[in-house]
Amino acid sequence: MKAFTVIGTSGSGKTTVIEAVVAELTRRGHRVGSVKEIHYEAFALDPAPASNTHRHRAAGARLVTARGYHETDLLYPEKLAMKEILKHYRGYDWVALEGVDDLPVPAVICTLDKLRDGVICVSGRLGAEIEEHQGLPAFNVLETPAALCDFLEASVPDYLECYDPSDPDAGVDVTLKIGEKEIRMVPFVQKILRNAVLGVVGELEGYADGAQVEVRVK
Repeated sequence: MKAFTVIGTSGSGKTTVIEAVVAELTRRGHRVGSVKEIHYEAFALDPAPASNTHRHRAAGARLVTARGYHETDLLYPEKLAMKEILKHYRGYDWVALEGVDDLPVPAVICTLDKLRDGVICVSGRLGAEIEEHQGLPAFNVLETPAALCDFLEASVPDYLECYDPSDPDAGVDVTLKIGEKEIRMVPFVQKILRNAVLGVVGELEGYADGAQVEVRVK
């Protein structure tokens, strides 16, 4: 999974960038999800005290799920860390984050006051006014959304936090330790390492399909 964030002040074109990129990535055959940061203190999906789901929460339910005919909503009673939220997006190719500024993923800025480490390009209203800023390319997403998507596909790495070796549902079957530190690897790299090791070990006497293989190098 690849994740990036679009940050900027209100009215700077963040949502326009998200819309254009999501549409273009979807057109290219990717499975895309999104997260919208709400900067409104009183925001609640179900604030009405008389509603059924609110009554569930008031009674003490820690997690409330509302399942309708066309959508399912999970209501947590606290603000979740973005890493926890992204666990719901396993299996997606891309996740576009709007207004999320507390996760170390590549950022597209729409205002220069958001310039920081991790910013890879400029877009939004600002991207329609300049061609670059301090070496960062600028993209007019209304005219050339494909160019921005080309750049993101080439520049955004896999988000490793979504591959948890301790999670049996993460699809991880290869682990690597250097010293005592476990190294996270995306499934593509795991597959390369797995095939390389089994290609050699599979020719040795005593090897059996499905057996656990352990290799130690000192």
